Amino acid sequence: MLQINADNFPIPYQLLNPASVIFFVVYGLIIFRNLRRVNLPVWVIMFAGAVAVIFLNGISLKDAYSAVNLDVIFFLIGMFSVVSGLEASGLLRYFTVRILTFAGSPQRVLLFILVALGTMSAFLMNDTIAVAATPIVIGLARAMKVRPAPFLITLAFAVSIGSTMTPMGNPQNLLIALSSGIRFQFFDFLRLLTVPTIINYFATYFILKLYYRKEIRGSSVPEHLSLVEAITDVSLAKSSGAVTLLTIAGFFALSISRVLGFETDLNFGTIAMLGSAILYAISPRRREIIKGINWSIIIFFISMFIVMQSVWNAGLIHLFASFLPPLTHVNSPLTILNIIGVSVVLSQVMSNVPFVAVYINLMKGLGFSSMDVEAWVALAGASTLAGNLTILGAASTIIILEVAEEKGHSFSFYEYLKIGSIVTLANIVVLSLWLIFI
Repeated sequence: MLQINADNFPIPYQLLNPASVIFFVVYGLIIFRNLRRVNLPVWVIMFAGAVAVIFLNGISLKDAYSAVNLDVIFFLIGMFSVVSGLEASGLLRYFTVRILTFAGSPQRVLLFILVALGTMSAFLMNDTIAVAATPIVIGLARAMKVRPAPFLITLAFAVSIGSTMTPMGNPQNLLIALSSGIRFQFFDFLRLLTVPTIINYFATYFILKLYYRKEIRGSSVPEHLSLVEAITDVSLAKSSGAVTLLTIAGFFALSISRVLGFETDLNFGTIAMLGSAILYAISPRRREIIKGINWSIIIFFISMFIVMQSVWNAGLIHLFASFLPPLTHVNSPLTILNIIGVSVVLSQVMSNVPFVAVYINLMKGLGFSSMDVEAWVALAGASTLAGNLTILGAASTIIILEVAEEKGHSFSFYEYLKIGSIVTLANIVVLSLWLIFI
């Protein structure tokens, strides 16, 4: 087992190694970019870092290639393809509008955004729902004649909270599920995270209802939101909807087969790729579907794997570990609380996906294995819920903010922090108590 000991690595070498210098530059740019001082997308910054670390000999080309987790990349390509079909057909918009129309009152709109759109995020990835639902939520707020910010912030909370409970809900959960080696990934996440997620839906709802009571008082939901031309391609809607259901059923079937003791090399990535292959085969709009894939996130992940491997090789993560609260490979409440606390704090500095990429290597180096399910789930749950603390915490929140600004609306860092700190505290307390006492 690898022992984490910073003394084994000369500190000047760790800090001055090309990989370490590039790492600090990359994360510095990401932090300042989120503060609106650097006008570069996160994926561009990470991609530039990956290219730089290769050309400056921070990592060999062979190590760079082997660092890329193809299971994660295949899953993203597969799921983004399926979801692109849902978006191109208008089916995703149709269901979102129908859900919000059914709410009936402004208070229930908050609840429906949390529960319905949050749960959709658990199976279609939170970034997808963030992109698709933001314009609809803005349109609803306009129809209600209220400021869109409370509903946009509610959407940001929803896609983080809901995506917590499955391995495919968000990128960091997927990274943990596939890198940790957890055998019953789907069922273990659902078993340990469904109940706290449901509790957090309602806890967050009551907090938001109380916090924004003056703004939504007196407003009303229009009886009918526009569904005109919501579904633009009936044939594609049927095929993409069917493939989506089959893909999700495939995830369940894979998990059940493992519970029953059947060995297979299949994983979430191969199931998602199979679903996308079927959709491409049967849909004549395959070129449009492939263009609709969020390629920037895929480039981000490939680049991040390379950058993270380079700083691991340089020993920077070992130095990094020496400044964190001591983490021991012991199944105890203190270990769970340690993982949760570090996740909440560092997700604000590094954003949750890059933080998880670093911390996975740290935990594996300390001996955490596929048997330590509670520890890995604690990392997944805490890093995801931590995204609700500030705008910097989660990529999905930044996506919502960017889409909203294109529509002429926004919410401030301070407004988000005020309500986000309350929501995150409540959510993290629920998660901690559940994981400690179950």
